[in-house]
Amino acid sequence: MGMCEKSKVLVIDDDMMLLKMAAELLDGRYDVSLAQSGEMALRLLHKGILPDVILLDIDMPCMNGYEVIAEIKKIKEAEPIPIIFLTGLSEAENEIRGLRSGAVDYIKKPFVQEILLARLEVHLDGGRRMREKNSLDEEKLRLLIEPLTETELKVAKLLAQSFTNDEISRELNYSLSYVKKLVSRILSKLNIRIRNEIKQYLK
Repeated sequence: MGMCEKSKVLVIDDDMMLLKMAAELLDGRYDVSLAQSGEMALRLLHKGILPDVILLDIDMPCMNGYEVIAEIKKIKEAEPIPIIFLTGLSEAENEIRGLRSGAVDYIKKPFVQEILLARLEVHLDGGRRMREKNSLDEEKLRLLIEPLTETELKVAKLLAQSFTNDEISRELNYSLSYVKKLVSRILSKLNIRIRNEIKQYLK
C-alpha cells in the first residue's frame, strides 16, 4: 500500500441512517464502501473489491451477520480480511458467537466514535503487519533452484514465525509425519540446515 493510499473500509448494515453516519465519520480518513445487505457485500467481494477491514451488523433481514461472515470466509481472497461486528445486540452469548465465528472484535451500538476509530486502527495495523510478515522476498525466491509449492509455502510462513512441527500440524490440520516431510523438503529446496534461517526469505 502506497504512503498516500487510504485504507479501505467496507460497512455492511441494513440501517441507512447508520450507513450515513459511518460514511460521515470514516470518509476522509478511509476509502469507504457501503453495503445495505450481506448479499450486496458478497457481490462486491466476489467482484474483487476487497477492503482492508469490514464493519458488519448482525441483526439484518434475509442474511444475518453470522451467515455473512461464514460466506466471506469461503472466499479465498477475502478470508484474511479482519471483520468487526458493529451491532445493537449486547448479550454476552451474541458476542461469544460473533468472536467464535471469526470476527476479530465486537463493538456494541450506540458506539463511541473515538473508540470505533481506535479499534479500526488497531486492526488495520495488525492486518498490515500480517501482510508484511507473509510477503515473500521475490528477489531471493528467484534464486531458488526449485520453487516452493503452495503447500510448502504455507508451512514455510509458519516456520518463519517459529512454529513447531506440532503447532504447524494443528494449524494446517496436516499429520505430523506429513509436516516433517514438508519441512525437510523446504530446507532442502532453500539449501539451509536450520529452520530459523528461513526468515531470510521472508520480510
